[in-house]
Amino acid sequence: MTTALFAGSFDPITIGHVDVVTRVLGFVDELVVAVGVNPAKRYLFDQPRRVEMVERALEGVEGVRVVSMPGALLDCAREAGAEIIVKGVRTAADFDFEVPQSVVNRDIGGIDTVLIPARPELSVVSSSVVRELMGLGLDVSRYVPTAIMPFLRNNG
Repeated sequence: MTTALFAGSFDPITIGHVDVVTRVLGFVDELVVAVGVNPAKRYLFDQPRRVEMVERALEGVEGVRVVSMPGALLDCAREAGAEIIVKGVRTAADFDFEVPQSVVNRDIGGIDTVLIPARPELSVVSSSVVRELMGLGLDVSRYVPTAIMPFLRNNG
């Protein structure tokens, strides 16, 4: 059985994240989606709420397990029994950031990283864009799973 780890802030989860999940499930048996905390970031939603949103967005998707990631990515990967780490990349800048990270993950943790390029039509979708649009009072429903819209309306 192949297990992969897909970690992120998911503040909030987007249709781009969901697309990565469904595509990765085509080549792994289990995908652990880890909702992390980066002390350098300010979040719109706290970690428990983000975990809840990810669970709701992925409800009914076979082969997915959602976890809270309180610490380091490699520690979470080990705990999850993941053989690979999955990262979505939208742009060349994302790629340039993720490649050195993947080298470190391999060197330190002995775990490979698979980069999943965004579909062209999803390359502009990001949590940052969603938060910015929400701040302007604009409709974000085309960028997020329908299941999380109540969270965004009530807490955004």
